[in-house]
Parts: sequence; C-alpha cells; structure tokens
Amino acid sequence: MSRNMNSINMKKSFLFTVFLLVTFFSFSQQINEYRPISKMNSDEKEMYDILQKSVMALLNNKPTAKLFPVFKIKDEKKVFVFSSLIYDEPYFQTYDEGSGTATYTVSLHFTKKIEPKEYPEVGESGNGTGYGTSSTRSERNYKTPVEYYLSVDYAKSGNSFQDRTLLSVKKDKPYFDNKFTGVKLWKSNGGNVVNPLLYKIDKENYVSYVDNEIAIYKKDSLFGIINSKNKVIAPFKFKSLRIYKMGILAQENKTFYFIDRKGIKISKNYDKVEVNFNQRFDAVLDCFKVKIGDKYTLVNNNFEEKLPLIYDKINFFNYKNVLTKLLLERNGKKVIFDIAKWEETKMIYDFIEVLDDKEMIVSEDGKFGIVDYDGAVILPLLNDSINYLPNYSTKGLLLVVRKNKKSALYVNRKFLTEFEYDTITSMFGSIKVEKNKKFGLIDATGKTLLPLEYDALEYIKKGKKIEATKNGTITSFDLNELYKK
Repeated sequence: MSRNMNSINMKKSFLFTVFLLVTFFSFSQQINEYRPISKMNSDEKEMYDILQKSVMALLNNKPTAKLFPVFKIKDEKKVFVFSSLIYDEPYFQTYDEGSGTATYTVSLHFTKKIEPKEYPEVGESGNGTGYGTSSTRSERNYKTPVEYYLSVDYAKSGNSFQDRTLLSVKKDKPYFDNKFTGVKLWKSNGGNVVNPLLYKIDKENYVSYVDNEIAIYKKDSLFGIINSKNKVIAPFKFKSLRIYKMGILAQENKTFYFIDRKGIKISKNYDKVEVNFNQRFDAVLDCFKVKIGDKYTLVNNNFEEKLPLIYDKINFFNYKNVLTKLLLERNGKKVIFDIAKWEETKMIYDFIEVLDDKEMIVSEDGKFGIVDYDGAVILPLLNDSINYLPNYSTKGLLLVVRKNKKSALYVNRKFLTEFEYDTITSMFGSIKVEKNKKFGLIDATGKTLLPLEYDALEYIKKGKKIEATKNGTITSFDLNELYKK
C-alpha cells in the first residue's frame, strides 16, 4: 500500500484494489448490446481509461490489446459493472462443430459502498491511517492534503499471495465520488464480436470468428474471409470455415482442406475431417483423423500422415479411462494399437468389446473368449457366445457363456454353474434358468432358489412375488423369503 512518507499527519483514502480474474465460459453477445464511447459521461470516461491501462499492463503493452470503442454498464444493487471488449490470443473449442474465439470481455466490477465509513484520526488504530504520532487535539485537527490512490492488481489465482500489481495511480480528489469500496477486473471469453473500427461487416451477416487480423463470416449462404483492411483473402464460396490451431478448415462442396490466415491452401484434400473425435485425443497425440477415399488415417498439425491409409475405422479405446491404445479396423478385423510404441499389437480379432478396466470379450472364427489388455487369455476362445446378463447388478459383471447349445453363469473369472441350461435370463433381482422346458430360479452365486420343475415362472411387481406354474397349479412365492432360505 502506498503512503506519503513526507507527511506524518496525512489522512488517506481507501485503496482501490483491482483483481483480474480470467475465466473461460463462453456466451454469445452482439455489438448492439454496447454503446459508442462518444456517449460516455465523465465517470465512464475515467473507467474506460482505467480499464485500458490495466489491460495494456496485463498484456505487456501489446499493440493489439486496444479496447473496442464501445462500452456497456450494468447497475445492480451491490455492484456496478463497466465493460468493453478486446481481441487477444484465440481460445479454441474442444469439439469438432465449434470454432475458436479471440474476443474477450473485460469488465470493472465496482463494489458499492453501503454505509460510508469515517477513517480514524491519525494515531488511532485501523485501516487507512498514516505513520506518526499525535498527542494534542490541535495536532490531530491539523489539515494536510489528502491523496487518493488506485491500485490495479492481477490475481493469477485465488491465492492473494500470488497477486502482482499492474497499475498504481493517484489523484487529489476521490475516485468516482467515493461511491465504491473496491473494484475487480474480470476477463472472460466473449464469443465473436466485430470491432467497428477494423471491419465493415453488415450486421445481418453471421460472424464465426474474428480477431485483429481476420474475420470469417457468412455472406449469401457461403463463408469467406477478409483481413483487417477489409480485403477478401478467401472468397465467399465455402460451405463452412472453422479455425483450429493448425489452420482454417475449409469445406468446399464435399471436399475438406486447410488454408492459412492468408487464404493459401496448406493441406491436401480430404473427404472427411474429425479434428477432435475424442475430447482428450488432441491433448495426447496432437493428431486428428481424416478420411481419404474410403480409408482413414491420423494426421499431425504439420499435415503429415502418421498411419498408413489402410484403416476402415479409427476409434478411441476407452481403457482405464486413459488414452494408451486405439481401436482400429481393417479388412473386417479389429486391431488394438499401442500408442506408446506406435504400432499394432498382436491383439487382432473379429470382435472386441470392453468388459471392464482389466479384460475384454473377443471373438475369432465365430468363437468367443476373454483376454486381458496385454493379450493374455483368461477364457479360451471356445465358446459360441458371451453376453452380459441384462438388468442385473452384482459385484462383478455377470456373464452368460454359451457352448454346444448350453449356457453357464460366469463372473470374476469363475463359472458359477455347469453348462447345463438351455437359457439363462434375469428376473428382477434373481436369475431364471431353463432346462428341458422346465424353469427354476437361482441367485448370483448359482444357489438354487426354486428347483427346475416348473412349467412357467412370472414376476408380479406388486408385492414382489414369483408366481410358479406346475401342472396347471399356480404357487406364489415371496422373493425376499426365497433369498432368506
């Protein structure tokens, strides 16, 4: 906190502390929400000046960090907000349909003074006092010049010890008639808003991206690009233009390719492009997926193909919720691809389905089994099918394994029954089994609840009953009581 060290009896005003909080929530806004700076009053002009100086200090006096010649105010019960707009480094979306944005809202959030506070006399304890002592009332009543300070700090995080001062100024009269107790500076992603000083774009035209150098917008149903001198650098012939780190993805009819910020083509033609086919994929591999003809490959940000063009599908392989493998498909085969080694593994099957974070169901030549993620066989590929038991919850995934037209119950690498049943189906917390057209009931451990001697079993939701039919006679069983036996 600054103090006048030359005056030992100086009174002080409160200290304005301005925090910069950077957030990245996106919201749409139009330039017509703002007013031109020519409409500002004296206080608003001073706020605009403070906002501009703070932003320039934060961005190291970057020449392009100029406020738009517009402002907006919001006067609430406890807070007064003064806002404008700037262009800064692009923020890119993490999904294919989105584009980037370089427009940011910068706002001063003033906290209103609810009850004015009188500052203590010099020599008394409390905020705002100066250095020195005083022993007589006449000395305490001695009037000295009052200096008013405004300090602008950048709060990098919620920890105030990491703050750094961006700007510190003083004046000989209160800031904004002493109406506020403090002010915070916010910077947030602001959609795509056109600076009228730079671009001459009709309001009815949709703008998908704009910064200090270029504006991408739609005119007569097609997209094009102009530069800050309002010269067309990419003609208005594109079905879509989306900006990414590696360039601007252009779609012309059914063909995709990338152009740079001067409108020059920088990649080959693609039939399909998926920049972020998984939101975490780009951060791990720094690649994106493209289709050329009827095959897929991965391309890096220099447009180099990182896989041979032989794959019918390329997918993220969700293994332990991390990206270490890919699931590829070629010539009807599913292939596990190791990212760290950047090569196909020996795990090549007709069918692959994730079972849990340790194992997967696979098939080859019509036979099914279970392997772990290193390829070790857990259940040999000798079975006709392996299926989840639907609508059933247990500590492990309950599976129905079928072989030679008979089914068995399997969980946690263990068979709970022999291959003796014609069918195994779930029945509201229990398991119905069938053998030779007779039905019975078992639990998730394979324990018999009702023997295999009934012609039909039906669950009655009201009362949680099982109605068992045998030789035309219906017997009702309480399902909870069956589990107690």
